[in-house]
Amino acid sequence: MRYLRLTIAIAALLGWGVVGHASERLPEPTGPVLLTVTGAIEQTNAPGEARFDKAMLDDLGSASIETHTVLSEDMQRYEGVPLEAVLRRVSAKGKVMRAAAANAYEVDIPFDDLQYEPLIAMQANGRPLTLRDKGPLWVVYPRDAHKVLQDQRYDSRWIWQLIRLHVE
Repeated sequence: MRYLRLTIAIAALLGWGVVGHASERLPEPTGPVLLTVTGAIEQTNAPGEARFDKAMLDDLGSASIETHTVLSEDMQRYEGVPLEAVLRRVSAKGKVMRAAAANAYEVDIPFDDLQYEPLIAMQANGRPLTLRDKGPLWVVYPRDAHKVLQDQRYDSRWIWQLIRLHVE
């Protein structure tokens, strides 16, 4: 019995419980929709779409990244939800996501990038991101943790004012 409790505790810490979360029905957002996911997804809460408000994103878990950016010489701390958690929650099946911003910027993010644990940031340096600060959602990468991420092709995937992911 003690071994079982320890195993369950370790599984919870490692996030194994999140996989089961994807099979639960996706609730309706009760606040303003911040992110819409479309395309090759199995979990929806609107015709062909999965819509997320802030509370729904918060429920997926949190993570943080401390890294330098091409926009600032100082170390920045970003907090938000792992991109992978959003994709798992909607049971996404694909090889690439087309990310779209409020300002009409679009970029493809390969599923292979998930190995670097990119984040959908909602805060920077302890402050909520606003439209004026590249928010409310901003895809960020742990640039300092992986030399390969210090390259223009990854910098272009730091899409701010994120509003939509289309899975292909």
